[in-house]
Amino acid sequence: MKRKQFIKTCGFVCLGVATSSIILQGCVSSIYFAQSSIEDKRLIIKKTEFNNTEKHKQTQRKFILVKTEQLSFPICIYKLDEENYTALFMQCTHKGCELKPQGDYLICPCHGSEFTNRGFVQNPPAEENLRNFIIKTDNENLYIQL
Repeated sequence: MKRKQFIKTCGFVCLGVATSSIILQGCVSSIYFAQSSIEDKRLIIKKTEFNNTEKHKQTQRKFILVKTEQLSFPICIYKLDEENYTALFMQCTHKGCELKPQGDYLICPCHGSEFTNRGFVQNPPAEENLRNFIIKTDNENLYIQL
């Protein structure tokens, strides 16, 4: 390969890598950590945290995540319908890895266990369901008993 052709090829490769990394970053799903407060051992989250506005379009998030100082793992809260929610502790019951939300289910990146949005084991190696929290609601808020 001639020097001029080599430099041209390297330039195209660099440009391709830079462009593909930008495109791939746009494909990464955004994980939303909700604002919350703690009062009397209850986590309080506004129902409006499920609202999402993108490009002047209003949508509803399927789930939100909440981090607290009291727990070593986040809590994933799924909105099942207008009145029903589940709050799941994001620690895999197999080996204790932190779970990753994937739409309507949670997956363990360590060994591949999968759990439904209600915390039930869907695929092993995990055998126990996820820890879930009691949720109470009113017109504006979710109250999760820690």
